[in-house]
Amino acid sequence: MADVGHQEQLDTIDKISVSLYRVGWLLLCFSFAAAAYKALVLGVMWQPLWLLAAAIALQAFNLHLYSKAIRYLVQGAAWLGLWLAMAFYLWHWPVLSYAALACFYLVVGALAFKESFCFQLGWLRWLGVLLIVDYLLRFSPWLNLRGLLLLSIAALAIYIAYQKCRQPMHYDIGKRENYQI
Repeated sequence: MADVGHQEQLDTIDKISVSLYRVGWLLLCFSFAAAAYKALVLGVMWQPLWLLAAAIALQAFNLHLYSKAIRYLVQGAAWLGLWLAMAFYLWHWPVLSYAALACFYLVVGALAFKESFCFQLGWLRWLGVLLIVDYLLRFSPWLNLRGLLLLSIAALAIYIAYQKCRQPMHYDIGKRENYQI
């Protein structure tokens, strides 16, 4: 979490990293909005796993967390999800897409939890619960309910993306000496 009284000097790699993390949030919005549109308007359930994978990759690989253990856990879940998604596209086994989606949802929930502290908005922590409910609804016949839930998840992701894009870039980095390497 950034200290408002401290402004870290950012080099080019820092600026690129922060920008890619924010682009990841925007792609995440599009992924959930596309899934909600397909469910509510077209009446089919299709979530663009490739777009979700791209968003998660941008977010996890440009993650600025002080705690090394949590950073490795989130990045490990992202890597596992990416490998599972690639295996799904190779072999088309549905269980692989379910496992990849679980990994991706874990990453999104963890990042929303992190951002809830950055923006001091405790209700952002509920995004993880909404993702769990959406994951369970994936196996139910209630397509409209899942579409509404995906729409609310997309709205929360849009809110986070909007707030991230408004704040100065050095807020994402924080104090370098606080990072565990």
